[in-house]
Amino acid sequence: MEARLLGSGGWLPTDARETACVYLRDGADVLLLDAGTGMRRLITDPSLLEGVERLHVALTHYHLDHTAGLVTLPALAGRLPCSIWAPGNALYGVSAESLLERLLSAPFALGLDRDPCDTLTLGELDGTSEVGPFRIETRIQPLHTGPTLALRVDGWLAYCTDTAYDEANGEFARGARVLLHEAMHPADTTDDLIHSASGEAARIAAAAEVERLVLVHVNPTPGFDEGLIEPAVARFAASEVGYDGTEV
Repeated sequence: MEARLLGSGGWLPTDARETACVYLRDGADVLLLDAGTGMRRLITDPSLLEGVERLHVALTHYHLDHTAGLVTLPALAGRLPCSIWAPGNALYGVSAESLLERLLSAPFALGLDRDPCDTLTLGELDGTSEVGPFRIETRIQPLHTGPTLALRVDGWLAYCTDTAYDEANGEFARGARVLLHEAMHPADTTDDLIHSASGEAARIAAAAEVERLVLVHVNPTPGFDEGLIEPAVARFAASEVGYDGTEV
């Protein structure tokens, strides 16, 4: 399976980083974890869709830095069917289909009545879901401005973003080979109630006994990349800072 970061930053895009988007490819199927501004690379780098027959998107939540890239969909019209899977009832008491219809309809977007792909299907992401050839497991993360989902794909890749330090993610990610974990703060710990420090991400990686930790959802404020890696490596040696284009 091919896997790489299309967007490694959080909050807003910069010259160095697009916002949250992870690209996974299994044969003719592509799965994106989150649809931040990094999703635009599907258009600006045509090689990402060469030979692709189906596109799937799995959202952790609806904040704009994780969904703004859905404006890419009209550029895919006539090219391939798309499905969007998102949290709904379990997190917000409203169906994912209803929330996605709001997000993708006028006046905020072109509108679902102008189906931006050959076929666009909407699905509820809850528990374990079979999305094309991908198996996605979910866990509700309560430590953000609103609940978000941690995702695990095919058992080997765990993705935990937009969360304060949450010990339960260590068990959720246990046995995965790679952990992508947010690191908004270059410190061992932080008193931030909605985001994690790089040292805290490393604690989760150590508890989960993963092979590799990649720090993502990095703070876009100038200078915040500096010092990210040291607190992580001190707690988990196989840590690295993720960048757009990093192969997972």
